[in-house]
Amino acid sequence: MNHSNFNFYDAFDFDDDTLMFAFQIATAVVTEEESNNQGQTTEYRDSILDHNIVNRNRTEGELRLYNDYFAENPKFIESQFRRRFRMNRRLFLRIANAFETHNPYFKQRTDALGVLGLSCLQKVTTTHKILIYGIPADLTDEYL
Repeated sequence: MNHSNFNFYDAFDFDDDTLMFAFQIATAVVTEEESNNQGQTTEYRDSILDHNIVNRNRTEGELRLYNDYFAENPKFIESQFRRRFRMNRRLFLRIANAFETHNPYFKQRTDALGVLGLSCLQKVTTTHKILIYGIPADLTDEYL
């Protein structure tokens, strides 16, 4: 099968009336669900009861990452950075800046409790390790 010319919607033989009917049903279901949930609040606001919260010291991890690799006088010199990240620091920072600019996932945000999430550098470093070294995400928590 030639995937370059493949259109997902061509794989289904629906006429316009069938598609319109399916859209109307989906819209009705969503509208009904929203009206059923209107005005309802729960005591825990979708929290998990008896959930243990682990303090991961994300801000300390961010500070360690910054001091180790990105500070004015970093702990690891440029050659060590290049060996670890397989590119120079300037290129890595340009990539991180592009990610943060073009993808909202890479922006640092606060959660529902007002706690700061991971920084852009932490997210890009983790993503980089996963993609370059092919390791699972849970092995990348050195600076998280």
